[in-house]
Amino acid sequence: MNKHHNLIEGWRKCNLESPPYLFPDDEKHFSGFSDSKTYYSFNEYVASPEFGVSDINLHLGLLPIPFAGNLENASIFILMLNPSLSAGDYFAEQQIVEFRNAHIRSLRQENANDEFPFIFLNPDFAWHPGFGYWQKKFHNIIDEIRRQQKISYQKAMGILSRKLACLELMPYHSKSFGTGSLLNKLPSVKVMRDYVQDVVIPKAKSDNAIVIATRQVKKWQLPEHKNIVMYEGGETRSAHLTISSRGGQAIAKKIGLVKQKAANKACA
Repeated sequence: MNKHHNLIEGWRKCNLESPPYLFPDDEKHFSGFSDSKTYYSFNEYVASPEFGVSDINLHLGLLPIPFAGNLENASIFILMLNPSLSAGDYFAEQQIVEFRNAHIRSLRQENANDEFPFIFLNPDFAWHPGFGYWQKKFHNIIDEIRRQQKISYQKAMGILSRKLACLELMPYHSKSFGTGSLLNKLPSVKVMRDYVQDVVIPKAKSDNAIVIATRQVKKWQLPEHKNIVMYEGGETRSAHLTISSRGGQAIAKKIGLVKQKAANKACA
């Protein structure tokens, strides 16, 4: 069901030839919607009134990110709100062919055999703002994998990349989120919630995955379960995933780091 779920099939049908890039049936909800922008180039964006200022617009000239990672193989699911926005996103998609192709493979879920299916942990894209964001969040987990397995940091990133998936409730980029009214309207949001209910939660309940909800937790409609971590209060603002955080502890346990660390202490 995972490979053929409406979430994946829908995004495979998404028009990627020219902006706006929208999930099928989302377009009608943007008709007359004032808080969206479609820029066709990096230069057009940096010359726009939105550049460098507070901006709640959804940017439909960027490829959406409903998910990152390979969903079929992932055992760690991070639930977020929507992808962020920087000028680097425009530059990467429109100027760096390798990045755009990797992004499209991810969107179409054709990345199962990639060394870094979670593209924001791919060292080849270490210059991208998304890499900076995620590598910082996972640095001490990656470094612990490196230390325990006695491998390079790059290989440790590959191990985590193959286990990791991030799901965004809203797939469209924005600098600040101010379009909450669409969360109850867009087909792309509904199908993402359905995917979590149909695939991710059963996977967690069968001990084959963990789920860490960091943003808009109530909107994800999650049940209480030992394998589902729901951030609260200040946790949602920082969304830390270091080993000292609740989410990081769950990740470390899932990939065997906690158990090994405990064993090391017992032998000391």
